[in-house]
Amino acid sequence: MTITKKIMSLAMASILVLNGCADLDVGNTNAPDQSRALAKPEDVESLIKSTFLSFWQGIHVTGGSFNPGVMADANTSSWGNYGMRELSSEPRAAANNSPAWNYAYALEQPWYYWYGAISAAKDGLASLKAGQEGGKTFLADAAADKRAEVFAKFIMGASNAMVAVYYDKGFYVDGSTDFSKTPELSDYNTLMASAITALKGVISDAEANASVAIPEDWMQIAGLTMGDLAKITHGLIARWTAGVARTAQERGAVNWADVKSHASKGKPFAPVGDGVYWWSRTQYYCGVSPSWGRADYKLIGPADKSGGYTSWLGTAVADRKAFTMTTDDKRLTGALDADGKQTQGLYAKNEYRTRLIASRGTYHQTFYVYNRNRDYAVDAGLQGPMYDLTQSELDLLTAEAELRVGTAAAAVTLINKTRVGNGGLTAATDAKVGASTDQPNALDGSSLWSMLKYEAMLENTLIHPFTGYMNRRGWGDLTKGTPTHLAIPGKELEILLMENYTFGGQADAGKPGTAGRISNKGFRVRGFDIEFEKVTPLIDADLH
Repeated sequence: MTITKKIMSLAMASILVLNGCADLDVGNTNAPDQSRALAKPEDVESLIKSTFLSFWQGIHVTGGSFNPGVMADANTSSWGNYGMRELSSEPRAAANNSPAWNYAYALEQPWYYWYGAISAAKDGLASLKAGQEGGKTFLADAAADKRAEVFAKFIMGASNAMVAVYYDKGFYVDGSTDFSKTPELSDYNTLMASAITALKGVISDAEANASVAIPEDWMQIAGLTMGDLAKITHGLIARWTAGVARTAQERGAVNWADVKSHASKGKPFAPVGDGVYWWSRTQYYCGVSPSWGRADYKLIGPADKSGGYTSWLGTAVADRKAFTMTTDDKRLTGALDADGKQTQGLYAKNEYRTRLIASRGTYHQTFYVYNRNRDYAVDAGLQGPMYDLTQSELDLLTAEAELRVGTAAAAVTLINKTRVGNGGLTAATDAKVGASTDQPNALDGSSLWSMLKYEAMLENTLIHPFTGYMNRRGWGDLTKGTPTHLAIPGKELEILLMENYTFGGQADAGKPGTAGRISNKGFRVRGFDIEFEKVTPLIDADLH
């Protein structure tokens, strides 16, 4: 990386403040404006290529990347770090949207990283167009110009989409956004629709320039072309078209033919970690430490044959305790050793201890830890492939589409690719289709819907941090009171001079609730100063 720190220009509230105080605005001749700061072609290209790292870190590196997993009960942890304990404890409470909350940064960071990526892409695109005035080529050649333009638009579309995934509303920003006017907030559905429209345009432009190479350091993927970027975008559109839904009703109303079409054209991708800036916090911590993101029984329990999971579910939450499962799923356990103990499975293993403090709720505890990312996090020293979009995710999205439109036989084949191929379980059939309200279940005789949900949750956990959360909320399977999205961060609301609000809790599940106590000292203009986060070694002091 040649850029380790970028000053982000997308300060929505600052725009409003400056517009209202124009008479006090004094120009600083020592501070270069955009036209001077981005006058050189190499600076513009460097800025545009850096945007994917901002986008990536907003998903995989921020402290907030842990929270979707614990809110979805895919991972379990009682550690306070990043707000994991507060957002996953039962009974669920409203998300604390106070900027004074100890872990406020975990709710803020994704917002600022994604808007930082959008801002940089927008600035780069504007400078690119300015350098092309009079029909000139600004970068090395016309192909380089087109690559930079399409890549910037890809980042803007993808980052707007992630805001729509995680927050209830946001500012849709693209190359045509006029910051001289007061920006308007859009709800998540409107925001996602605009993002997907933009991304479909990216696909058209990328396919028209399919042979143009994308340098390896733009996405940490060797041999990538614009044609490959089009396929990646297809896959992401499939993910987000299904994943934006907040309720079972909304997910049922998704255009599943569109999901199927885009998934069929999609391409998995996995940036390669460098052990410095390019890394995945969840894949790293859960691969190195057996304490950070253990396997929640709500994720793996549906494969239990002993009756232990059924008993665990039937026990009052406060009295639930860790137990050893009996399962045929080879992803969770291997063959018994000489002492009769379960050995390591492909994705998890029974550690026969919990490591999570009982006083913080034994319902958090589980004997099972993840090991699916140890090749990246441990063996390769954080320098291996970091899978984000997998073929399994695309296949299982397609399987859900098939079930939604009534072609169960086609779904069976796709479900069995992971159920049998990875899990070694008995092949599913279409004898019992079931309904979308069925709970996850891997056992023989379960409905196809139950098997699909189990496969989708297990296969996607510790890959993309938000996938399990998107699935569970869209199916209507989140634990009661879990926020179905976050509010605009409290810090940003202060800047915007807007009333604080939040989501979640028992009384008002899915509706605006109450936030933590807000400091009433007036707003403070805060710049979007984002320093790319370097990986830091895990130490015992981190566990608190």
